[in-house]
Amino acid sequence: MRPTRAPALGDQLAAVLRDRIVRRQLQPGTHLVEDAVAAEYDVSRGPVRDALRQLESQGLVEARRRGFFVVGLSESDINDLYELRESIELVAVTRAIAQASADQIRLGREIVREMVACADRSAAADFADADMRFHALLYRVGGNRRLVDVWEAYEPVFASLMQLTVEEDVDLHPSAHDHGRLLDLIEEGDAEKVRAELREHLDGARGRMTHAVQALIDVPSGEIAS
Repeated sequence: MRPTRAPALGDQLAAVLRDRIVRRQLQPGTHLVEDAVAAEYDVSRGPVRDALRQLESQGLVEARRRGFFVVGLSESDINDLYELRESIELVAVTRAIAQASADQIRLGREIVREMVACADRSAAADFADADMRFHALLYRVGGNRRLVDVWEAYEPVFASLMQLTVEEDVDLHPSAHDHGRLLDLIEEGDAEKVRAELREHLDGARGRMTHAVQALIDVPSGEIAS
C-alpha cells in the first residue's frame, strides 16, 4: 500500500484561497498580489503562482496586466457549473449501471453509511467530504477517463460550495437518504429512474448553493496587502 502524500503547497494554498473566494471573504475585483499572498501564508512565490493558475483554470480568478484578480461565483456561474455537472454525471451514472461491480456497490454503501453517521453527529465538514467521494466513485465506476478528468478539474469548486451549504442544513439525513436511493436504483439497473433521481438531486443542490452564495454578507474588496 502506498503512503498517502500530503498535498503540494500550491494545492493547499489553492484550497484556502478557493474557500475564501466562494465565501466572498475575497470579493470579486480583489487584486491578489503574489508577494503579499506569499508573505501572508509564509510560502515562496512558486506555490502562489501554482495556486493562482489552478484558480484561473476553475474560473475563480483572472489574469490581467497587473496580476490576478478575483472573479468569484455569481448565480449564473453556479448554473453553468451545474449544467456542466449534470451533463457529464448523467453519462457517468448511465455507464455505472452496466459496469458497477459488487465491490463498488459495497463501497458506495459504506460511504452512504458514513454520511448517515456524519448526519447523526451533525458533522457537516465530514459529510461534505463523504458526499464528494460518493460522486467521485460514480465517475470511476463509469469507466470513462475523460469524464473523470473533467470532474476532477471542477471537483474542488463543488467541494467548497458543498462545505458552505451543508453548514446551513439543519438535518443532513435527507441528503444521505437521497444518495442511498440513487445507489439502489443503480443496482436495480433502471436507467430512466437513475437519471430522474440524479437530475432531482442536482437541481436541489444547485438551488441550495445559489441560495447560500446569495445570502453571504458582502465585505469590502481590496488587495491582500503585506
